[in-house]
This record gives sequence, C-alpha cells and structure tokens, in this order.
Amino acid sequence: MDWRARIDPVYTALGLRIALGCDTLEEAILAVAQLYRAASCAVHFELKAKHDVAVVSVHAESLRGSDALLLEDIYLSWIFMHCMYFLGGAMPVTSVSTRDPLHFCLDGKHFAIDAPVRHGTVTGMQFPRALLGRRSLNRAGANPHWECFRLWLDFIEHRGGATERNALCDLGGLRMKEMAVRAGVSTSTMRRRLLSDGGFRQARERKLVTAAVDRLRNSDESVESIAAELGYSDARSLRRFLKATTGATPQQLRMAVFSPQPDDREARVRLQEIGAAMAHA
Repeated sequence: MDWRARIDPVYTALGLRIALGCDTLEEAILAVAQLYRAASCAVHFELKAKHDVAVVSVHAESLRGSDALLLEDIYLSWIFMHCMYFLGGAMPVTSVSTRDPLHFCLDGKHFAIDAPVRHGTVTGMQFPRALLGRRSLNRAGANPHWECFRLWLDFIEHRGGATERNALCDLGGLRMKEMAVRAGVSTSTMRRRLLSDGGFRQARERKLVTAAVDRLRNSDESVESIAAELGYSDARSLRRFLKATTGATPQQLRMAVFSPQPDDREARVRLQEIGAAMAHA
C-alpha cells in the first residue's frame, strides 16, 4: 500500500477533540476535513448539501488504484465515526456510494456504517441535511480515540454487526448452553471464551449497560419501564446498577453528559473479534 496517503493516527484523536469544540455537526465535519487536508495531501474530504440531502465524500490518491479505493473506504468509515462521536449516538446515513466495483458490501449494507452500498463515481455517504444543524451534547474524555471506538462498536453490535458477541450476550438467552448453541460452539468453548474476556457476569453487565443507555438516550420511556424491561425488580435497582458500573445516574445518561468508561482492553478485544470474523467471512 502507498503509505504516503495515510493520515497519522495522532490526527484522528486530535480530530475528535476539534469536532467536539464545534457548535454544529456541519462545522465539525468541515473542521475535521481541514485538519485531514493539512495532515495528508493525498486524502480530501468534501461536504455538499442540496435540498434536504447532505453528502460527505472522500477522495484518495495513491500510486495504485486499489490502494486509493481501500483508503477511501477506511476514511469514510472514520469520518462517520467522528460524526457519531459528535452526536453522541447513531447517525442515520441513508446510503453509501463507493468507487470500488468489487467492494465486499456492494448491494448489501456497509459493515461500518450500516447503510445500503452502491457503486458510484465517488466514495461518500448521504444523510438528512437537517443533521448538519445538530449540536453536540457529548464531551471528550481522557481518551477520545477509544471512546469513539467503543461508541461505534456498540452501534454495529446493536445493529447486528459481524461479531458473535451478540450471540454470547443477548438478553433473551443468557444461559450458557443456549448461548453455546446459538454461537455454534460447545459449552466448554463458550465458557473458555467468556472467562478469557472477563467472565460471564461481566459480559452480561456490559450488555445490560449498553441496552439501558440506548433506551435512556433514544426513547422517552421512564426509568421504571426500562428497569422492568431489562428484568430489574424496580427502578431503584437499575439506578444502583448504572451508578456502580458507569458512575452516572439515569438522568445524566439520558442527557448524554456522561458516557460509560470501560477500559481500552475491552474495546481492543471487540475490534479483534470483528477483524477475525471479517477475515473468515
């Protein structure tokens, strides 16, 4: 690969902090595009808006055309993750276009963006123009790079992403044997995998935190209703659980002024699982 077209990882973390310093999503996208333009003369982002539709496109230059297509897909995915981080949650992209006629998601859904993929003259993503005026309720923590990855991992796993973690941790079937059958492995293999990743209890707790935060931020359900749905005896029990695992109250989580902070190792493991699943797809 022509590495001259790569953007140093330090700029991606810097871009996340710059994005959160902007007033609106539009300003955030333009600021990150400007930063990346300064970081690499071989990667260019563009934002266009017409009528009720907005499009962010990326163009990469490389000595080999196949490298350019791969880089475009990587950086389109990353700018999507920037937007998610700014918004504090899922970004409703309506379609993705790619210059790659052999893209492995063609005529399906993009693995990182969860939107229909079609072949086109540019690599980009289309979304409602109204989002450009949205303001951020998120805030940068100590490590925005991994915070962004965790947010994205929760998004793709909640949408039915490529890893088997959904099968391992689904709230509807948390019994070891049932989980093993659903994942297509033996009970002993399932137990070993869970133990190597912090144990069954931790896996279940992560899933409960993700489900609770998702409902708090994306619905107007009461805490009492969410507690009952997730199997808690009362709202007080759910409040205690969230305070112990995230350090935040349901109200803070609902207002998106706090994000759960599991350690970076957990995010790394999840990324490795996705990579392994894609390699064997």
